[in-house]
Amino acid sequence: MYRIVTVMLLVCFSVLATAQIVSIDKRRTKNPNKGIQGDVNLGLNFVHTTTDMTSLSSQFKLQYNDDNNTYLLSSDVNFNQVDNEKNINNGGMMFKYNYWVPEKIIIAEAFMQYQYNRVKKLKHRYVFGLGPRFNISDREKFSFFIVAYSIYMNELFQEEKFERRKSLVKLSSMLSMDWRFAPNATLGHTTYYEPDYSDPEDFRIWSETKLDVKISSRFSFGLFLRMDYDHQVPTGVDNLFYSVNNSFKLAF
Repeated sequence: MYRIVTVMLLVCFSVLATAQIVSIDKRRTKNPNKGIQGDVNLGLNFVHTTTDMTSLSSQFKLQYNDDNNTYLLSSDVNFNQVDNEKNINNGGMMFKYNYWVPEKIIIAEAFMQYQYNRVKKLKHRYVFGLGPRFNISDREKFSFFIVAYSIYMNELFQEEKFERRKSLVKLSSMLSMDWRFAPNATLGHTTYYEPDYSDPEDFRIWSETKLDVKISSRFSFGLFLRMDYDHQVPTGVDNLFYSVNNSFKLAF
């Protein structure tokens, strides 16, 4: 067990410089079998930010289950083209641990996250958090749960005439649902809300809606609509970022 966790952490830190983090709750594998599981996604996306952007994305997930513990590592790499300029302008990773309380009504979670985004002028964001997950419904065709994390966040937004540093502890709340409306198709939604209680006008909302169509037992197609709203951003950066993404996933 410790050897597997050590390997996962080494992989995790090896991709810090080139990965992008988004919410990984939709990446958790529901397969209850023990051992290592994972998948790889490749996608071509159109993203609207301060300019229109074409993005080629790759996504990697690795998960390990035993009797009551789940270890989940997820990372992204995005190659972007903005106004004929090609670069890698965002990245991140997350490692999450779950302890499954008997009956699985309440799940204890802890995670660590790293993120940067050059388009948003985000130099870095480090997040450490823990909290309970409440399974309101966990049926085969429909699931719904809510999460209340206590998190420590350290972030830096920086450009030539703007700098905002923050280091604080706050609440991060989330709700998520999945609906399998056909044998091979699932609709899912996740929304995060993160207010800064010391500054009520500073809040962040992140939301994702996903349609997943299974083509075979290991191969599927996904269509994503993502929205990220930050109330306080550097001058010249949009408050609202949204993207429409599609990907093909190979599971193992």
